[in-house]
Amino acid sequence: MNQPTDRKQRSRNKILDAALRTFKQQGYVGSGVDGIMEAAGMTSGAFYGHFSSKSDVLGEAFVHSFIEDQAAMNGALSECETPEQLIEIMQKYLSSKHCEQVEEGCSIPPLLSDLGRADAETKARFEEVIQWMVAQFQERSDNEFSRQEILATLALCFGGLSLARAVNSPALSRQILSACRKQLPIQKCD
Repeated sequence: MNQPTDRKQRSRNKILDAALRTFKQQGYVGSGVDGIMEAAGMTSGAFYGHFSSKSDVLGEAFVHSFIEDQAAMNGALSECETPEQLIEIMQKYLSSKHCEQVEEGCSIPPLLSDLGRADAETKARFEEVIQWMVAQFQERSDNEFSRQEILATLALCFGGLSLARAVNSPALSRQILSACRKQLPIQKCD
């Protein structure tokens, strides 16, 4: 790879990382190009050499983060040999520790409402992520869990984590997470 192309790709990745951090901290609506570029340590003008708009960077940042999230999930899932181990992963997902790690944790809960208002292309990319997750869960559980149970589990995990992060009271946050863990559809394994 020649140096200018390599440098441009590194700059693009730096912007994507900064955008994702900024979106997770402030939400898509609360973020601006200036703030993203400041977080990247670059000038605002450089943004438009890589992206045409803030909505363009949302879709790219999500895909960029999912590649990292997917690698982490593959690592965790590769150790799953039984449906019970898959259940254990979902229980950990709904932990207070994960709840407190907004910037380091899964990208979906902090961006979920923004993804709901995203353009059709970004929504299509997100749909691919959900389809991939469902397929992975079915494969790792030897089809022990139905598609409906997996989708309900994902909805409970993403929504429950978002709700637990949205309240001010640590006690209520823990109660929300506990209630979600107890109601996970995939935990009902015979």
